[in-house]
Amino acid sequence: MNSYRSAIFTLMMYTLMMIVVTGCWNSKELNEISVVMAMGIDTVDDQYEISLQVVDPSQMSRNRAMERTPTIVFSSRANTLFEALRKLTTESSRKMYLSHLKFVIFGEETAKKGIKEPLDFLFRDHEVRPDFHLAVVRGSSAKEAVTFVAPTEVLPAMDMYKALNVSEKTWAPTSAVNVKDILQRLTKEGIEPVLTGIRLHNLEKGLSTDNVTKSPQHVNYSFTGIGVFQGDRLIGWMDESKSKAFTYISNRVSSTVSSISCPNQKGTFAFEVIRNKVKIVPHIKNHEPHITLVVDTEANIGEVECKADLMDETTFNDFQEAARKEQEKILKEGIRNA
Repeated sequence: MNSYRSAIFTLMMYTLMMIVVTGCWNSKELNEISVVMAMGIDTVDDQYEISLQVVDPSQMSRNRAMERTPTIVFSSRANTLFEALRKLTTESSRKMYLSHLKFVIFGEETAKKGIKEPLDFLFRDHEVRPDFHLAVVRGSSAKEAVTFVAPTEVLPAMDMYKALNVSEKTWAPTSAVNVKDILQRLTKEGIEPVLTGIRLHNLEKGLSTDNVTKSPQHVNYSFTGIGVFQGDRLIGWMDESKSKAFTYISNRVSSTVSSISCPNQKGTFAFEVIRNKVKIVPHIKNHEPHITLVVDTEANIGEVECKADLMDETTFNDFQEAARKEQEKILKEGIRNA
């Protein structure tokens, strides 16, 4: 009797486990998908042209000599991004997998027409993680931006992703903006989006593996300027000084370097900002709204190219005052030209 009950109990437990532990019902095999690292979005003849930078698995082995570029670029045109993405199945045997997307680059003309509609698909798609960066390419197409071979990292998208993160932390005129930041700015009143610009240099010679097997490299890129939007449309660019003012005021500066003339003598000195905090205090003056910026900055003297005795307290205070005035000048010019 006991053995019969034990058998029934065991059978029930196995049945329950079969119901609960069902496995991954929507699993995807690696040989069935193409991992997308970067997406370029251009506008051609009133249609969207998307260009996807996809990892080539055969070129990712460290023990194998590079025979061709480590990524493949697929391109397609359609009225919507979703349609263009599905259209790529006509030229690829694998489904495009967007969960590892690291960078989305807009062509400048596309950004001027508006980025909200193309971003709508990326907001909605369940595969897309909201941690990728966005930028606007200047002077080139987004397709060209995802096609070049990077000299530092194996995967160009990872090279740009890491470079923008490092640049934001160590160089004030750049700003790393991800899709969550842009969504918040698009939905809040009184706050407009911004995106960092990217330029490609000597592109025509850098679309092959020669760009990484020969020195110096033919093509490279640089993050330059911050694009200003009104709503979802690009309306202009801030130069380096204005971009630095923006990142200071928005508390995005972790560290940066500036060089100015030495006080009371020839030569220059450089100071490194190691901590910065700006508090915005609003108030009413003569029945008009005003704001006051309370700036708290800590910096080190990084380089001195003039004959100055930094052990002398008066000289040191003169350097500190010169650095303060330079920062004040940058902030005032940035606000005046905003």
